[in-house]
Amino acid sequence: MNEKQTIFNLVHLMDQVTNKMLIRFQQESKLSLGISHILVLLELHNKGEQRPSDLAETLGFTPASLTHLSSKLIKSEFITLRNDEEDRRTKYWKITPLGIDILGKAQKCGIQVRSEFFSHLSEAERNSLVQIYTKLNNTFV
Repeated sequence: MNEKQTIFNLVHLMDQVTNKMLIRFQQESKLSLGISHILVLLELHNKGEQRPSDLAETLGFTPASLTHLSSKLIKSEFITLRNDEEDRRTKYWKITPLGIDILGKAQKCGIQVRSEFFSHLSEAERNSLVQIYTKLNNTFV
């Protein structure tokens, strides 16, 4: 197999594993949120109140898709919306205690799903994967 085909197969397999984990997470979590909602909550929890435009840039979402996500998060009371006092056009989002609670549930479920997926690997295989992913992650800083 040539190098291009090997890389294609590798990327394809990585995508398949990721998709299977996401599907399994959705099935197991029984949360009414998708992974994109959870990523927004996680970012707000980790970095605090933010403007939606900054959040969209950080997460690689379009402003339109982020606006769509916010409707559900606001309606479910997982985030609050605040207007800037000096510029009423500028808005800020903040995670609520209810949002922190649902994020914790999502994280517990995520750990369970990932543990299940990686339990099929030996310790040596898991260590190899950590080394490989660390190397790939450090390549694209």
